[in-house]
Parts: sequence; C-alpha cells; structure tokens
Amino acid sequence: MVEFPSNFFDLEAIYGLATSQAYTYWIGLAINLILATIIGGIVLIVILEIFSKKFKEPVRPGNAFLAVLVVNLITNLGIMGFLLPYIAPVPYLLMILPLLIWILLIKAFFGELSILHAIAVGIIFYLISFFALPLLTGVVMGFIPSFG
Repeated sequence: MVEFPSNFFDLEAIYGLATSQAYTYWIGLAINLILATIIGGIVLIVILEIFSKKFKEPVRPGNAFLAVLVVNLITNLGIMGFLLPYIAPVPYLLMILPLLIWILLIKAFFGELSILHAIAVGIIFYLISFFALPLLTGVVMGFIPSFG
C-alpha cells in the first residue's frame, strides 16, 4: 500500500510515491482520467441542459469537461490524500469537502447559473459521481486492452 506524504514539501516522499508504481499503473491512471472526464462531462452536460431548460438559464456546455477534469485531477492524483492529515480531525469534512469543491467549481465554470441552481447541480453531480460514474467508467475500461 502506498502512503501519501504528510508534508507537501517532502520531495523525497513524493518522488518515492511517483516511482513506486510501474509504468502500466500510470498509463492506466491516465486512461481512467481521460475516460472519467469524457463520461463525467457528458453526464454533467445532460444535467446542466435539464436545469437550463427548466429554469431558462443559458449554459455553455464546453465548460463541463473542464470542471470534471479539475475534479478528477484533484481526486485521482491524490490531492485529497495530501490534505488528509489536516482535515481528518474535523468530523465529516472528508465527505463535505468534495461536495464543496463541486459546488464551487460549478459556480466558477458556470457563472450564469444562480447560486441555488449551482448548489443543486453540485449536489446532484456529487451523488452521481459516487455511484454512476465509476460504474460507467469501469464498463468502458473493460473494452480497452490492458498494457503489460
């Protein structure tokens, strides 16, 4: 099991983490990141279009992929693991922080949404990203040949 360094500036620990895996791990992580971004972006566009039609707020769907990519980079590359020693003492913060990140990114990338609608889209997509997106990404990953 790979442990995340508890200090952001411990470059030896970060280097040890980066070199502890084979190249196939990093290729698989990159493919997973790309697929999760594409699938998540499509799902987010669908959710935003529903909100756009319902509440008559124009939304630029191109920002959906960028928002999903930023969240995937935060979660897949272990940034939450770096923050774990600092946020672990606060109860439920590990569950609330990704939700807050989603809400903030939805509002940042889709400024034309009202804050109430950004919160609603953030909560809906946060729940979908827990259940449906890993399942969909896993199904698509099954059709990609493995390396090594």
